[in-house]
Amino acid sequence: MRRRVLEDHERLRGELERLEGLAEQILREAEAEMLRAESEQFLERLLRHMRWEESYLLPALLDADAWGRERAARLERDHREQRELFAFILERLRDGARPTAVVARDVCNLVDLLRDDMREEEQDLLDERVLRDDVVGIDVETG
Repeated sequence: MRRRVLEDHERLRGELERLEGLAEQILREAEAEMLRAESEQFLERLLRHMRWEESYLLPALLDADAWGRERAARLERDHREQRELFAFILERLRDGARPTAVVARDVCNLVDLLRDDMREEEQDLLDERVLRDDVVGIDVETG
């Protein structure tokens, strides 16, 4: 599970670089529609990723250790805040009257925020000391 989330994060980082590149290109050119469409598609993929985390990572965090409830609550809070931000960003992306430079800056800011969020999630929730991909027996006696 840990490996899956880390792999998803690595793929998402690649997509963030692509979005950032498009946004920077938009600042130099006028291809706002491509940036709007790519950004909307990315947010849809990110929301699917978050639902997967909530289905699999959340229960694993709850069972991981004594701080599981706190970590799970943090993940839920972070996802709730992110969904609110995504709704705000989507509204701005879909506003055809919004200047291209503003749309591009919104996307660049979103990219920076998501990179920071993934880095924090990996450090605080996906560290090997919190989640392990190997099987660990609890209350198992050895002889």
